[in-house]
Amino acid sequence: MSEPAVKSRKVMSLIACEPQRDRAEFRDRFLHHHAPLVLLHCPRIRRYVVDLVDVQARIVFRGTTTRPHREVNPPPFEAIEEMWFDSFDDFKDPARLYATPAGEELIRDDLAAMGARCFYYLVSPVVQWDRVPEAPLGERTPGVKSMFISRRHENLDIKAAEKAWREHRIAAEKYHNYATRYVQNGVITALTPDAPVWHGCAELFYPTLEDLEQRFVGGTVEGEVEIAKDAARFVADSYPLFTSEYVLRR
Repeated sequence: MSEPAVKSRKVMSLIACEPQRDRAEFRDRFLHHHAPLVLLHCPRIRRYVVDLVDVQARIVFRGTTTRPHREVNPPPFEAIEEMWFDSFDDFKDPARLYATPAGEELIRDDLAAMGARCFYYLVSPVVQWDRVPEAPLGERTPGVKSMFISRRHENLDIKAAEKAWREHRIAAEKYHNYATRYVQNGVITALTPDAPVWHGCAELFYPTLEDLEQRFVGGTVEGEVEIAKDAARFVADSYPLFTSEYVLRR
């Protein structure tokens, strides 16, 4: 299953706030004040999703297998923006992205006032499966959306890493059987000069927090072993951001 052609260009932004800021207040302002400004002043965004990194989770591993990811507390980011465009030019050209120069200034000033740092990436999404029921626009999608930020092995070229990741679907389908969505977002290029280096973002959606924590790999030691072994072929480092998803334009 692939993305519809109308959503063929996707940009993701990892958004951090200054250390001294109130993190919960930052997330609330981003969703309820900043995101509406984006919708108002960026009409060329075809689909717009905001993921707030506000879920506390601890994935349970029952065996002795080394986890295929590390958990970071506190998380380095507070929100993720996902934006789809007809053309990449609709994002990279400010005259196309913003309806007016005043709108561009307003959005940039708002990010500065919030103390936000945004790191943008052009990504290629591959939807392996998606059985998540749509929530009304602007409402939280029930469940937990886990975004695994990862880097490939340095001695592995892009083509080999992509092939291994696509093949990973076989193990994922068997052991991530409680996940109702699995999307592989491969990084084409970082769009922010000082952006942290990462090569992929695996999106796994679970209907409940319990499903994520207790049944991440089917709730079995076999799943822990097989997923870790298969991921080790191409993943050098990975950490999750546990989020609440809000679809604001579709």
